[in-house]
Amino acid sequence: MTPGSEGAAAPVTTLFRVGVSEADGARLEASAGLPSGPSHIVTLAKHTVVYGLSGVLLQAVGVVTLPVFARAFTQAEYGMLELAVVLSSVTVTLVDLGFASAAQRSYYDYPEADAEGRRRVLFTAIAATSVIALVAAGALLAARGLVDRLLFDGRGAETLIAAVALSVPLVNIATLTREAMRLRFRRWSYLVASVLAAVVSGAVAVVLVVALDVGVEAIFVGVIAGNALGVVYGLAVVHRDVGARVSRVELRRMLAYGLPLVPAALAMWALALIDRVMLGQLADLAEVGQYAVASRVSSLLMLLVTAFALAFGPYIFSLYAEDKETEKAVRAKALTYFTVGLLVGAVWLTLFAREALAVVAPGFQRAYQAVGPLALGVVAFGVSSVVMAGISFARRTAVLPLIAGAAAAVNIGLNLALIPPFGMVGAALAAAAGYAVLALLQHRIAQRLYPTEYETSKLARAFVLALACGAVGLLRIEPVVLALAVKTGAFAAFVLAIRLARVVDSTDVANARRLIAGRLRPAEAAS
Repeated sequence: MTPGSEGAAAPVTTLFRVGVSEADGARLEASAGLPSGPSHIVTLAKHTVVYGLSGVLLQAVGVVTLPVFARAFTQAEYGMLELAVVLSSVTVTLVDLGFASAAQRSYYDYPEADAEGRRRVLFTAIAATSVIALVAAGALLAARGLVDRLLFDGRGAETLIAAVALSVPLVNIATLTREAMRLRFRRWSYLVASVLAAVVSGAVAVVLVVALDVGVEAIFVGVIAGNALGVVYGLAVVHRDVGARVSRVELRRMLAYGLPLVPAALAMWALALIDRVMLGQLADLAEVGQYAVASRVSSLLMLLVTAFALAFGPYIFSLYAEDKETEKAVRAKALTYFTVGLLVGAVWLTLFAREALAVVAPGFQRAYQAVGPLALGVVAFGVSSVVMAGISFARRTAVLPLIAGAAAAVNIGLNLALIPPFGMVGAALAAAAGYAVLALLQHRIAQRLYPTEYETSKLARAFVLALACGAVGLLRIEPVVLALAVKTGAFAAFVLAIRLARVVDSTDVANARRLIAGRLRPAEAAS
């Protein structure tokens, strides 16, 4: 991964007054290992803010490095970098074997009092994937000549491939130690670990590129340095939370849960990244480079999705273990708020991408055209990360490969149809359609397995409004001052329309004000 790129209704009164007293609510939260006092939504929001802060600081590294690399590398070289990111992502996905998700699920099979059981889960997951990562890195090093011919058309990328291989074990361990911090609700330690790795990765890469004129492999040398430091810090923080013995029982249990996720993850890889490979084959590396820059812009929104998912996973599993009806109410309302927030960000990015890229990456002047569809794809992916919870609760992960496979098939088919006439814009449209299929299928199947009352009509109205207002970003408006004025008006119109269409009603606004002020209590919201 490059520095800075780390990588579907309950009424409000039901959400905040869940049939227990405030004292009982605090007791339930404490027994689940959750912060006591504030409402579930406020606590979830606070977790998300911290993980979001990680994302903002990570993106700050990306903001600094994007103009540097956009000027140092040609469009073709940036295309090679993007293909290397694809290779890294596929390898890390295979190495994980679903253990990150399985460890989270198994971790909460043990109560807070059974610390030793939780320690066994974490050590088993880390040990198993570390061995796999070392084997995968060795295989990739041995086959780097073949990979160069197949993926890079024999352009002499063996050094780049070797750097990718060496980064894999470090990225794997750094990721799992941060996962342990997250499961223990050590948000600030997670923040430090993430930012430390990103800043060092970015700094090393910039020095190598600018001062020493090293090629695109410098990015992965930076990743190696940053994640090595992240591993040292991570192990120092979590060593007391990780056991020292592999549990065969937990290994079998996690494999049973996680292995079905591997084909799902590979299908998700195809959905997320195969468009780069197809662009390289059906167009050229310069088009891949343009698309990569557009993807960097939309990744600003993905950081919010990642932050929310990191906070949402352990929180919602803990809540499910204590009170299933409360969990449903929290998840339903959280989806509405989360989706509206993502759409606000997507419309903003779509409207102002052209002007921003003219300053940040002037050599990639067409990249803004792909930002809108890619941003909507990120929103759909964010929706899917919430609505799939029912599948996870039911332990029916075997359906996930089928869902992801169907979404990937739609994506690949549309790439074949749309890339030849439309280039990177066709790839972006295919990605948006693929993620939409993913969210819709996950919602439909999860509702059969574990029904939840989502506010689907509100979300549908919000998507229609976002499409209408975001389209203004594709217009060529001169001069720049006029363009900024028109697009600011379009953004304001979207925010106003969200309110007028009652996607966000007066109760939501009042609760948001209390949330920001930090004063929201179950009794207040219910009154």
